[in-house]
Amino acid sequence: MKTRSRYFSAENRAAAETMAEDYFVTNIESLVTEDISGGGDTGMPLQIIAFNGRKSEFDNMKGDFCIIYDSDGVYLEIFKERGAGEPLDRAAAAAYIRRKNITGIDDNAYKTVVVGNAGRTKIAPPQQESFVGEDISVEISKDESEARIMLLAPEPGGAAIDIAAAKQKIIDAGVVHGLDEQALEEFLARRDYRDSCVVATATPPIDGADGKLIYHFNKDERTARPKEIDGGRVDYKSLDLFEPVSKDQVLVERVLATEGTPGTTVKGRPLKQKHGKDTTMPKGKNVNINAEKTEMSAINSGMVELIKGIVTVSNMYNIEGDVGPAIGNIDFDGSVNVSGNVMAGYSVKASGGVVIGGVVEAAEVIAGGSVEVKRGMQGMDKGRIEAGGAISMLYIERGTAIAGGSVTVDACIHSVIEAGGGLYAKGKRGGIIGGRVSAATEVIANTIGSVSQTQTEVEVGGMPQKRERIAFIEKDTERLDGELIKLDQLDAYLQKTKEKLDPATWDKLYLSGIENRRIYKELLEEYAVESVSLQNELEHATEGKVHVFDTAYRGARIVISSDTYRVNDDIQYATFKYRDGQVVYVPCEIRKND
Repeated sequence: MKTRSRYFSAENRAAAETMAEDYFVTNIESLVTEDISGGGDTGMPLQIIAFNGRKSEFDNMKGDFCIIYDSDGVYLEIFKERGAGEPLDRAAAAAYIRRKNITGIDDNAYKTVVVGNAGRTKIAPPQQESFVGEDISVEISKDESEARIMLLAPEPGGAAIDIAAAKQKIIDAGVVHGLDEQALEEFLARRDYRDSCVVATATPPIDGADGKLIYHFNKDERTARPKEIDGGRVDYKSLDLFEPVSKDQVLVERVLATEGTPGTTVKGRPLKQKHGKDTTMPKGKNVNINAEKTEMSAINSGMVELIKGIVTVSNMYNIEGDVGPAIGNIDFDGSVNVSGNVMAGYSVKASGGVVIGGVVEAAEVIAGGSVEVKRGMQGMDKGRIEAGGAISMLYIERGTAIAGGSVTVDACIHSVIEAGGGLYAKGKRGGIIGGRVSAATEVIANTIGSVSQTQTEVEVGGMPQKRERIAFIEKDTERLDGELIKLDQLDAYLQKTKEKLDPATWDKLYLSGIENRRIYKELLEEYAVESVSLQNELEHATEGKVHVFDTAYRGARIVISSDTYRVNDDIQYATFKYRDGQVVYVPCEIRKND
């Protein structure tokens, strides 16, 4: 290792300067020299420092060192910085000395010079110089998050370091995790002795995710905004007032917290992750929670709300006030209770029952169950009530009521009523005035018609909708018979053209014919069974009766089965029934309080 500075010792200056000239292969005038110690009257050899350069450079020389292999031993020379020169990087010097692989080194002498002041010290016995090869230095961050290397340059004649040796040095430094072999290989290939490279990184811990609840319905307050329809228009009668749900619909899903994954430092030390916090299912009413407590579903159809943190499913939709502009149309899978009126032009539809505290105007009420109107209906020839069950109301005027069960009304005025059970007009007024009413079993009323001879028709036994159904079955049966004839013609055609048609086309037509024939025959069988049942009901329609406690007025018509009785004179306290092919009347067979 040849530096620009050296210490030389001799009996006198001339001998020391000659040694310097020989070492630097130049004359003394090209060197800067300075006495260090000895000489004169000290009795010690004179030691000088010689610098191969200009005086200005010498005066601002940075700290330096060199190792000298002499015949009597290995020497370490330390040169202190001068003027503006930078101090010696003693750590780098120590690292270099270690790389020289000097044997038998005197640690005390070595430390004296490297840690202490400048000077020349013998640090090891004589030996052959080992030329420093290429090497790497490994630096691990305090938190062990990464390991960085620098490539150390070799001395002339020193060997280059290979991948295997570099990896082993990194491992020897304590790196056991996260080594990026590709980054190491690319860095060594660059041979850049001024740069550094991260060759290993820690695997950070992945914190666990907190548990969460996923609500499959809108938890926010309802907007009461009109619903959008086709073409960007809005329906001002359909407002966002509740969220419908169906039976077994999932309402809340609970996602479990996760534990996360621990990390590892480059030295292999584990890094703890943060576990996610779990959550619990909210409370609920009319809901079902599975055994794992991960799903909440509705027990029944209806509406769902989040009330004070409780998920509530209700099959009863309570409406305070009128069904009108402020509420809009109602279409609810459950029962509906309206405290006020149903205003003209609006509708209430429910799969369950409907209770209306006020009046139904020229509106529509459709229920899968029963309908109760606490006051009555002012239909204005447009109002309509349909119920799968019974209908009960105080009165109906110029409206239509169709019930799968019985109909109970105090007064029926110029209206149409069809009851799948009985029709009972026996309240305080108990009158059927004008219009057309029919019931499957019986009609009971105080009065039928009016003193003004208002045309009023009362029918029992054969429900109009049943006759309509029989007519439809007859017509559709005729259509299906025609379709079967066409299928017979198709079969004949396919038999003739089997060898001519494309096999795929033939098979398609043949299989289509078989499937259509099956569908048509099944439907015909169903129609036959239903038709027999309906005809049987009509045949027994003669058992129906009309009971009048007070008066059946002139102008009324009583229809039972195939006969009609026209009331030409007022008839009081009578029962109309079918006997011997005609409608007759007898004294009322029931009492008013029965």
